[in-house]
Amino acid sequence: MPPEQVRPLTAAPSNATLARFRMVPFAVRRALRLRSADAVHVHYGTSVRLIRQGGMPKRPYVLTLHGTDIRRQWKEPTFHDEIQRAIDDAAHVFYANTDNCEDAMAARPDAEFLPSLVDVPGLPSWNPSEKPTVLFISRWDEDKGVDRQLNLAAKLSEVLHGKADLVGLDWGPGAAQARRHGVRMLDRMPQQAYHSQLAHASVGIGQASNYFSTSEFEALCMGLPVAALGTRLARPDDGSVPPVMEGGLDDVVAQVLDALADPQAASLRLNGAAWARPRYAADAYVPKLAALYRRVAGL
Repeated sequence: MPPEQVRPLTAAPSNATLARFRMVPFAVRRALRLRSADAVHVHYGTSVRLIRQGGMPKRPYVLTLHGTDIRRQWKEPTFHDEIQRAIDDAAHVFYANTDNCEDAMAARPDAEFLPSLVDVPGLPSWNPSEKPTVLFISRWDEDKGVDRQLNLAAKLSEVLHGKADLVGLDWGPGAAQARRHGVRMLDRMPQQAYHSQLAHASVGIGQASNYFSTSEFEALCMGLPVAALGTRLARPDDGSVPPVMEGGLDDVVAQVLDALADPQAASLRLNGAAWARPRYAADAYVPKLAALYRRVAGL
């Protein structure tokens, strides 16, 4: 179920009665889906509470830890007990980000790596617009390396002024600062519309951390040339790393300038799609997950 069918994505009304009332159709939808399910795959540690609410049919579940839940919230007193209980009660636990390996296995020693999966056939073809565009792929917050990302935004704004459009999502506590640095902000939008933005970019800027998230892998699967500060951790299964333009601030800026001169050549040189598609396309993981679900459900 997509997030917008699971729970409201907007802030709750200040009126408590209205806040409870708007949850009713979401709760009914979850209950009906649970009733028809043999097992459930829950994404994000705190989402387990949604299948434990009163009136929800009890079903065995698999849990995927997606990043902030195990990276930060699991270590906070406010969330630790809830997330650890969700982990303990799961029939199986996956972690989706390479940097989460140590924490996930500390919380659950048999936790297994399962990358964020991409619906490759559903992605548009990469077709950069005539106007050169550099797109910051991720939101502007701490988990995405926001301070380093803002330094990169400021430098790119300086060197690309009048030569390329610099854009990013109006999402996260650093978004206002990014706007002041010259990044044109895009309102948050449905996933399909965002994929269109990725498909028309000339160069994507991945998060300034040692791991990537789903949006970066979607960009790589499209063939979009991606640059990012720092270096990425290797995947725990095959030891490979994303083929991107990386390094320090000056190194990344220089590589972005080169890629903007010929985005198609940069895409061919990096060959990101050939690396990303066999590792992140969802269909490759269906047999493994189907077997796990049958086992969890006792079928």
